[in-house]
Amino acid sequence: MRRSAFTIIELIFVIFILGVLAAVAVVKMGGMSDRAQEIQLKAFAGTLNRTSGAGFWFRSMEDGLDGNISNPAYDLILEQYIEIVPGYSTRPSLVNCNSAGNGVFLTYPFTVTYEIHCKNGTPFASPKFRLYNVDESIYID
Repeated sequence: MRRSAFTIIELIFVIFILGVLAAVAVVKMGGMSDRAQEIQLKAFAGTLNRTSGAGFWFRSMEDGLDGNISNPAYDLILEQYIEIVPGYSTRPSLVNCNSAGNGVFLTYPFTVTYEIHCKNGTPFASPKFRLYNVDESIYID
């Protein structure tokens, strides 16, 4: 006897397998979105270190502030230097930079809450920006 079509059992089995594969793909894609946000913010912190941080440090040296970038006047011109990654819940603020390095420059409340911390500059070193995972209490370098 020749078969010319699939049986209902074969079709149900194929649909089940496709459902399992779709469920795995959805879970993987959800995790990728969180990871992409983290990578974007990590790159942003690196950009701050290479561009704005160094620029403001040089300006503070010229202004006689010995590398201290926590000047309210610098916050007013900050947006001229950088384009902020969207999604933040606090205004970017260089005033919060401190010598301990835990001053909050920006906060991002995504699925995981991230902060970009700022360490103030000194006469011998430019300021540093680091990404901090608030939920896990770790720096992401």
